[in-house]
Amino acid sequence: MDKKDCLIVIPARYGSQRFPGKVLAKLGGRPVVQWCWEAAVRSGLGEVVIATEHEKVLAFARSIGARAVLTSPRCQSGTDRVHEAARGSRAKFILNMQGDEPFMTAAILKKAFRKLLASPDCHIGTACVRISDPEDVRNPNCVKVAMNSAGRALYFSRWPIPFHHELSDLKALPYYKHCGFYIYRRAALERFVTLKPSRLERLERLEQLRALEDGMRIAVAEVPPPGPAIDAPADLRAAEKYLAKRLKK
Repeated sequence: MDKKDCLIVIPARYGSQRFPGKVLAKLGGRPVVQWCWEAAVRSGLGEVVIATEHEKVLAFARSIGARAVLTSPRCQSGTDRVHEAARGSRAKFILNMQGDEPFMTAAILKKAFRKLLASPDCHIGTACVRISDPEDVRNPNCVKVAMNSAGRALYFSRWPIPFHHELSDLKALPYYKHCGFYIYRRAALERFVTLKPSRLERLERLEQLRALEDGMRIAVAEVPPPGPAIDAPADLRAAEKYLAKRLKK
C-alpha cells in the first residue's frame, strides 16, 4: 500500500450547536482536535489535514504544525467539508475522521482501511464496536449497525437492530455500535456528495443511509472500543475520567 494513496481529513467545526468550540476544548491539557490529529498521523495511512470553518481552529492547527484548510461555512455536513478539503488531492482513498473523537486510535483506522482494501466490491469502509452496556442499546444517540456474515452493512439505525424476537434461538447475537468515521474510495465520495438526502436518512438523521439507499456497499470492521466522543460539555467530563483511568493502567 502506497502511503500516499490515502488522505485523512478531520472536519473540525468550531460552531457546534450542542457544544460551541468543542474541538478546541482542553482534554488532559490538549485540545480535543489535537488528540484526533495525533492519532491520524500515527496511523501512517497518508497525509492529514484539518478542515474547519473558523479562523481559531485554523490558527491552532498551524501552531502545532498540522496542515489545515479553511472551508466554506455553507458546507451542510462534515462530508461536504471533507470533499471540499480533498479537492486538490489525488489520493485514491479519503478518510473522514471525526474531530470530536479524541480516543480514536491509529490501530482502529488501519484495521478499517485494511477491511476496505480486502473488500473490492465495497465503496466505503467504516468500523463498529460490540455493545456491552444495555443502556447503549436503548440509547438513540448510540447508532447501531446490522451486518451480513461478510461484514457488509445491511442497515444503520438509532433503534436496536437487529430485533431479538422472544422465540428466536439466537438471543445471544450481539448488538454493534457504529464508529462514526468513513473511508471513501475517491469515486464513491464524488458520487455521494452529488446525492440528495434520502428518505431514510431524513427519517433517522443518519447520513450513511443515503449511501445504502443509493446501492453503495459499506464494509464494516469490528474494532475495540475507542473511548467516549465529545458531543456535549458533560462528555468532556466523562472523557477526563476515562483518561484518568487509562493513565493509571
